[in-house]
Amino acid sequence: MNELTFKLYSPLTAELLSDENEIWLGNAPIELQGYEMTDFAGAISAQIVEEGTNIEQYMDAEDNPYLAAHVKSIRLSVEERDGELCGCATVIVDEDLTERGWNDLQDYITGQYSDGWGEGFEQRDIQVEDGILNVHFWQENHFAFTVERVEAEPQMEAAKQDVLSAANSDRASRQMQPPQPNRPNKKYEITDIAHPVYPELHRIRALRQVREDVPAGELGGFVQSEANLSQGNDDAWLYDDSVSRHEANVCGGAQLHGRTVAQDLALVSGSSTMYGNAIACDSAIVTGGCIRNDALVCGNARVRENPATHIAPVVTGQSVVMGDLSGSVVVFDRGFILPGQTVDNPTRHMIGINERGAAIVHDCTLAPGRGSKNRNNPER
Repeated sequence: MNELTFKLYSPLTAELLSDENEIWLGNAPIELQGYEMTDFAGAISAQIVEEGTNIEQYMDAEDNPYLAAHVKSIRLSVEERDGELCGCATVIVDEDLTERGWNDLQDYITGQYSDGWGEGFEQRDIQVEDGILNVHFWQENHFAFTVERVEAEPQMEAAKQDVLSAANSDRASRQMQPPQPNRPNKKYEITDIAHPVYPELHRIRALRQVREDVPAGELGGFVQSEANLSQGNDDAWLYDDSVSRHEANVCGGAQLHGRTVAQDLALVSGSSTMYGNAIACDSAIVTGGCIRNDALVCGNARVRENPATHIAPVVTGQSVVMGDLSGSVVVFDRGFILPGQTVDNPTRHMIGINERGAAIVHDCTLAPGRGSKNRNNPER
């Protein structure tokens, strides 16, 4: 069974009690954010190794039998990302882990950060040159993971486990890649061109060939910061007047077109595409499929392809998805998927869902990604 590797990034904070700022003198510690902690990465990493990097060992097979069966490893570290030191949980799972299992996995890691491993770690005094540092993996406000898939090169498969267990696995992995001469480190730059309505957003410009239709120098959509669109070697891109803002992240091969928006804590990745005025917001995760027209994917929604058929849903019209959606499904007109509701079609027969109900659509022209004059009148 194939294994998949992901990195779950989360914010770090700390308190620094400097040598000139002793508590007994009545002075409070200095509060630090991630961008102020990069110089302490080595000391924090050493303390993590001393504390124990792998937390899957604390997973109770009786309480979490499903996770124990499908999660192979959870290794903790810190990594610098876009100039900010972040907590990083590198997880190895098998490909059968479901979306609901994925949610349980994130809940488990969150629990370890807040009440388990992280509670003990934040009490450790880390000696640094400037004083004593106490680091928090758990944040009471606005805590969320940014998820990135780790793609292994074929020639690296034999050494993958050794690389992933190394303290600096990301650096070792990059050193094993063939060099890319004359290739800019960054995919795009943020220009001075402000959004006409939201001045905190600025248009991006490609620094290299990103996709066939995105050459170097091509202008793209709008971001609030580099955290909103991956800067790596993937070909995720914001076209036209699309927007990625707040703590949303667009990565992998995802494409946003038109006036689409990814905002709040939304993740749009993989082969996902968005068109028209579609919106992904709240904590929604879209890893496959097409979201278009005035469709809304929100709440804790999950939209993905079915692992057996590799078919992903289409959400169109004025539909709203707040639950889990996967496989050969079209949600159209004013269709809706309620919170907690799961629709997973493991067959190649299409299911059409609108405000009146659901039906199997026998017209093969309704396959995801294709148009149909009968889309608004599925056979019932």
